[in-house]
Amino acid sequence: MLKLFEDTEKTIEQQNKQCFFEARLNYFASEIMQSLEIEDAEEIANSYYRAFQACSVLHISFNRNFKRVYRYDGTNMIADWKVSALAYYLIIINCNPCNEQVAKAQLYFAFNNSKH
Repeated sequence: MLKLFEDTEKTIEQQNKQCFFEARLNYFASEIMQSLEIEDAEEIANSYYRAFQACSVLHISFNRNFKRVYRYDGTNMIADWKVSALAYYLIIINCNPCNEQVAKAQLYFAFNNSKH
């Protein structure tokens, strides 16, 4: 009976992971940074890099969560990232919490995740 329970747990966990990782790329990373009032290119690059590292270490598909895109802003072509909700979260938690907007966003995620 215990074996059946373990198999059920694994199946549920796999289904949850599959739904979680098959997220849509609904967000632009540049818009996340604008909403957090981050303009420093090095700080932006560092938060992306740490989010990329988290995916790598956890064996989360990079391609399902990050896609390099190019957008026209009216005058220039700019490089950007289209990201999933998971990537959105990873970017925010890897930003510098000394920025008040970042700290508020991180606190928001902490409170929302603690309710589950």
